[in-house]
Amino acid sequence: MLLHQNTATQIVAKLNAGHLSASQVAQNQLDRIRRLDPVINAIVATDDKQQNDVMGALAGLPITLKDQIHHPAMVCTFGSTQHKDFRPAQTAPVVERLLSAGAHVIGKTNLPPLAMDFQCSNPLFGTTNNPWDLSYTTGGSSGGGAAAVAAGLSFLDLGTDLSGSLRIPASFCGVFSLLPTENALPNEGMMANGAPPLRHFARMGPIARTPEDLDLAWTHMSEPSDEIQMEFAMPRVFWSVDGDGVDVSDDITGCIAKASTAWAKFGVQVSRSQPKNFDFKRARRAFGEIMGFETGELLSASVRLLTRFFGRASARRSPEFITNIMLGYRHNQKRYDAALTEKRILSAALDASLGDNGVWVLPVTATSAFKHIAPTSDHNGVRDYANPLVINGKPANYFDALTSFVTPISLTGHPVVIIPLGLDKNGMPVGAQLVGKKGWEKHLIQTAKVLCELLETTDCPMLIRK
Repeated sequence: MLLHQNTATQIVAKLNAGHLSASQVAQNQLDRIRRLDPVINAIVATDDKQQNDVMGALAGLPITLKDQIHHPAMVCTFGSTQHKDFRPAQTAPVVERLLSAGAHVIGKTNLPPLAMDFQCSNPLFGTTNNPWDLSYTTGGSSGGGAAAVAAGLSFLDLGTDLSGSLRIPASFCGVFSLLPTENALPNEGMMANGAPPLRHFARMGPIARTPEDLDLAWTHMSEPSDEIQMEFAMPRVFWSVDGDGVDVSDDITGCIAKASTAWAKFGVQVSRSQPKNFDFKRARRAFGEIMGFETGELLSASVRLLTRFFGRASARRSPEFITNIMLGYRHNQKRYDAALTEKRILSAALDASLGDNGVWVLPVTATSAFKHIAPTSDHNGVRDYANPLVINGKPANYFDALTSFVTPISLTGHPVVIIPLGLDKNGMPVGAQLVGKKGWEKHLIQTAKVLCELLETTDCPMLIRK
């Protein structure tokens, strides 16, 4: 096995046993980045400082950070020309925890401008290519991190997720990610120019090649857990692909159905059902109104008005995502308060369906990874895609196809692990959201480990390359 093909967990074990040195591992990864990243374009900056013996449980494990996350040792561009020289004054608290545990940041990973697209390109660094097929998108906005992990350029990447930014790239690149329970981690250190964090939805989380690596990252990112430690019991699994009027690719439906059959064959309690009293349309609307209200607070009233005016055509094309965000841009306090009430109601409905021992498997997106497409308009990173995607031979709006299954879970605040399920007809990865009980990240990761051990897996072709 080549060094880069080791998992983060294996590397940490070898570092702690003295079989490898921190400088040796870091140099190996930097050499691999220089050799392969020119074709993938996942890493936008590297730190070449040599590491000697590193104290802490992670013992010098080299990791990467999305180029949105604050780390004073490196410029934080947010993929935007207006922030190309921004150097944070403080380290994001989650990064500080990893550094205190002995991690070593060797690079920053690519994203769209201000993390505002579901593909990964920007005017500073260009486009990140999917290591499974360079003509395909990685998804966004944490696309650089997902590509880097899939290709073995990074053992572990720390990304962010507001409306699918961890989950979509992990699915498109065939890797795992963890979206922690809302407010389980501090969310300071991921806003441009040190602006205060959003009140809801924005969360940091790791991208990794295995569930064990997610567990390793979570152990050192989080505070001591209140999660009850007991012998693991396999939860009941229920799955669905019904997005309340959103057509889902046959490839995705087929992968989820095939996985559920495999799980049932090995004795997992599996059923096809929707959470009771959980309404996707209500969830998407509440999410959009809250997100629009809170992100709109970063803009002046006149800019919000202009954004709504020039975004009318985009809103008409995207009734499930852009329309709802534009409602939030109206900055109506009563509507915002009503949306927060909806958030509590729908979160409680999902809590009730999960019960004490349930997980919900649902699609990440309505489409699997697609070839790079250019926006039809781009105003300083605010992009529109007038041309539709095609799902099962029918046109589908770009934003609605990519967000209809992720924003409802952003709204409720539940933890999510992305698990790779298989490949679509084009040989591109298909993942699923595994949604679990709030505060039970370790249990959810262990569930992902067991479920994935029952499936056939395929390594990313780029990972096999020397």
